[in-house]
Amino acid sequence: MNSLPRFAVVWLAAIGSVCAAGEPPLKLTHAFIVVKTGAKERTALEKAGFRIAPTVNRHDGQGTTSITVEMLNGFLELTYPDPTVPVSPALQAGAEKFRLRSQWRENGYCPISIVFDRTPTTPEKLPFPTWKITADWMDKGTFIEMMTPKEMPKALSLSISSQVHSTYEEENEALARDPVKGAMFLHPNGARRLTGMSVVAPGKDVLPPAASYIAGLGLMKFDVGKQWLLEVTLDNA
Repeated sequence: MNSLPRFAVVWLAAIGSVCAAGEPPLKLTHAFIVVKTGAKERTALEKAGFRIAPTVNRHDGQGTTSITVEMLNGFLELTYPDPTVPVSPALQAGAEKFRLRSQWRENGYCPISIVFDRTPTTPEKLPFPTWKITADWMDKGTFIEMMTPKEMPKALSLSISSQVHSTYEEENEALARDPVKGAMFLHPNGARRLTGMSVVAPGKDVLPPAASYIAGLGLMKFDVGKQWLLEVTLDNA
C-alpha cells in the first residue's frame, strides 16, 4: 500500500509545537460504519467476542438509528437508515447520503466515519475549510463540525463531535464495576480500550485534505489499497 503523502513542512512544524506543549488539538474517540437497515453486521461483531450495548440510538431529524460497542475510552458504532425515524426538511440531503453510504458495496461511497473530540488546544479555526451540521437529536445549540468537504460526497467522513466529551473514561471505569450496568464494557474477547485506528481507501482522491492534518498529528494512519477498510487497535495489541 502507498502511504498518504506527508503533511506540508510548515504545518508539521506548527503541529509539532502544539503537541510538544501538551495535549494534541483533537482526540480520537469513536468510529462508525454505515450499514443497511437493521445492521445485520452486528452478528459478526458478536461472533468476534464483542457485546452490543443495550441502548438503541435513534437520531431524530436525521433518519438513522445506531447500535454501539462500548469501550472504556470510546466506542464503535453501526449506523443505518431507519424508516421509522423522522427526517427534518433541512436534513433531507443528509439522510439520502446515509442511504447511499449504506450501499457502499454497490456504489463506491465510503461507509466509514471517524469522529474526534475537541481538546483545550483545539484552534477556533482549523487550517482547512469545515462546515456544520445540527439535528434534532443533538443538544440544543450544538453542532457537528465536518472536516470532509461537501464537494467530496464519496470520501471518508472526518468530523468533530457535537458533544464536549463523547466518552467519560473515569465514569465508564466506575460503571464497568457494576455487575449489571457494566456488562456492556466486559467483552468476552477481553477488549477494553480503543488505542488506535487506521483507514485504507481505494484511492487518494477519496481521502479529504483533513486526513493529512490528522496524520500529521499522529492520531491515526491513512493508506491506499484495494477497498475501504477500517483497522482498529484495541488495548495496544
